Amino acid sequence: MRKEIKWVLFYVVYVITMIIGEKMAPSGVCTPGLGFLLLLLLIPISVILLLKDLYKYYREPEKSRLYSILIHPIVWLLFFVFLWLND
Repeated sequence: MRKEIKWVLFYVVYVITMIIGEKMAPSGVCTPGLGFLLLLLLIPISVILLLKDLYKYYREPEKSRLYSILIHPIVWLLFFVFLWLND
């Protein structure tokens, strides 16, 4: 269960950093702020982490990374549901 906690903590710290970054350099009408840029950077980061977990899942004989693989799409699903509910 350690790997899953590591990814959940990563996403929590990253979202807190996005919120702080948005407060420090807010987005304007035509200028993206630091929080928005960190959000855009999160997309390739989470895809790379998901691909890394998938690779390790298929390479290891015990197949213990299934929950680590599921965390990445669950976080994005929660993020989009949060945005949808706040719209």
